[in-house]
Amino acid sequence: MSDPGLAEAASAGGHLSATWLAILDKMPVGVTVAFPGGHAVFRNSMTRKILGQEIAATDERFLYEGLVHENGQPYQVHEYPLARTVRTGEVIEREIVHYRRPDGRLMVLEVNASRITAQDGRMLGVCTFQDVTEENERRQALREAAERVQLALQAGAIVGTWIYDVQTDVITIDELLAKSLGLDQEQRLRGMAAIDWWSIVHPDDRAALQAAAADALARGGAFRQQYRVREQDGRYRWVEASGMVELDGHGRAQRFPGVLLDITAWKHAEEARTLLMHEVDHRARNALAMIQSVVRLSDASDAAAYREEVLGRIDAMARAQTSLSRTNWEGADLEDLVREEVVALAPADRFHISGPKINLAAAQVQPLDMLIHELVTNALKHGALSVPKGRVEIRWRLGEDSELQLNWRECGGPRVTPPEKVGFGTRLIARLATQLRGAIDMNWQAQGLIAALSWPLER
Repeated sequence: MSDPGLAEAASAGGHLSATWLAILDKMPVGVTVAFPGGHAVFRNSMTRKILGQEIAATDERFLYEGLVHENGQPYQVHEYPLARTVRTGEVIEREIVHYRRPDGRLMVLEVNASRITAQDGRMLGVCTFQDVTEENERRQALREAAERVQLALQAGAIVGTWIYDVQTDVITIDELLAKSLGLDQEQRLRGMAAIDWWSIVHPDDRAALQAAAADALARGGAFRQQYRVREQDGRYRWVEASGMVELDGHGRAQRFPGVLLDITAWKHAEEARTLLMHEVDHRARNALAMIQSVVRLSDASDAAAYREEVLGRIDAMARAQTSLSRTNWEGADLEDLVREEVVALAPADRFHISGPKINLAAAQVQPLDMLIHELVTNALKHGALSVPKGRVEIRWRLGEDSELQLNWRECGGPRVTPPEKVGFGTRLIARLATQLRGAIDMNWQAQGLIAALSWPLER
């Protein structure tokens, strides 16, 4: 272990095994372990990267420096998430904090912390955190967009007005609303039956609108409902209907005037925010599920080999996440992904890579990256890359019906025989091909492994 923090933590009374500390050191989030007194015995590489400074493993400062309130005032010692955890046992989940790096950059971090009991009975505080600055900035932009839309509505973003005569069951509308709906002046002045109004309401919104209108007509008073209406060009627009039901002396509804406000932009901003949060949650769940599978299913009979296999696979996941982050999680270039993964494990001159420019969908990046990682790892252990003269050729092409076909061919290596039993690596390759909604054929010929992977290209 090159990190002194790992060595100290591993030797601190057997609190954490060296293998698990090494795995934690590769995690794509910051990880910190401390005793209740505040003495830090471990922080992983991502902790230093996020905090932007090198800190000695025994240095207590990083537990209690850098966090600031939104007004710029520094945190007091007792306010720090990890300090609260190690001293009181408080469990902290997804707490948002602000951190000022030594270079002056202000970051937004999401923190989780809890206290655990080590094998020797002593208490340890464990804290994980990740940089959510960009996500926070996007959410702030969405909030500001929603506020601008609200100001526009208040300034008069009106689609039109209506008056519903309850006794005659006729709705009359103004000229502005008539133009939006494609009604002529005569029809506008004559009015329209209430049943005709329902025909321009989006089918998915009719039941809720009818129920809300019936409730307002029964009780009288204010009415407000959001729904979609079909415009003259056939497209639907989100509106908010605000009105007031007027009752007669006997409590019966007589007149129902109101106004329609255009809230389409606000709705789109709300949908974008929801999609963003779902995507972030989906990404985190997928990454954790894959890490759990790798840790649980890798062969642990040889501790050293187990550690190397697990760390290698987590490294491959991290490289896939880096590829996605460069395109704002919209996908990755196939050649860049393949080339970056193979050269991370072996010299570039051992590979011949060729194929047309292909943009992969975001969902395909991680499984393909890990699949290539498994093939390279196998070649290093048993195939062409295990000897100096061995080479690997990787080619791909786009076939019919947008099906991608990637061929892996090894040559110049030792004589190859099919494996007597299917190992975890081979099973993982098959599972990753399934995640791509494709299939892979593994052909162990005497001159080297030939693998043919095919999967549909997502647009």
